[in-house]
Amino acid sequence: MHEYLFNNGVFPFKETYYRFLMINLEDKDSEMVFNFLRELFCDGIILKNNTDYFLFYFLEPEIISKELFVSMSDDFSVNIKIYISGRIEASHPENFRTLYQAVKESLAGKPYIYATNANLIQEIIRTDFMRLKDLKPAILNRISDDSQIEKLILTLFENNLNVTRTAKAVYMHRNTINNKLEYIRQETGLNMQNFTDAACMYWLYKSK
Repeated sequence: MHEYLFNNGVFPFKETYYRFLMINLEDKDSEMVFNFLRELFCDGIILKNNTDYFLFYFLEPEIISKELFVSMSDDFSVNIKIYISGRIEASHPENFRTLYQAVKESLAGKPYIYATNANLIQEIIRTDFMRLKDLKPAILNRISDDSQIEKLILTLFENNLNVTRTAKAVYMHRNTINNKLEYIRQETGLNMQNFTDAACMYWLYKSK
């Protein structure tokens, strides 16, 4: 996996995409944390690169939330920072490297336990808005060049995240809209029915 990620090697699995956690914690705390994560992510693959830990996985656990990791930090009495990605296409390892670098540069000094793509986007908007366009393909993944999805996202934002009004505006059934919103969440980790996530997505699409 290290060769694939950092040295242009061949992806060593049959899956076409993966997700990852980027984990920062002290070495002395690592074993009990990773034992917990191995139980939570049944197909998880743990990798260390210098001082950074990663957990790569293919199946999304049923329960994964900020509260879970805050509770883990409290229960184990460890200082931990976890960033969670959206889907990464295996054919585009450069997207992993883009996210990795962005997290290290934008979130490293920030006090958090659990960070999402929304947190990463917010910090980049605050500190270096022009960089957002470089992050765009890494977060949007397969929807990056989908004009129908782009229209849906912008229309949803224009309609104050109201699915019924958006469905009328784009001539789609409400259920179709909901299915597409779930697809967007799976791809990007951004929930378009959450205002903060939706605003982050809006600025991603506005970045040129």
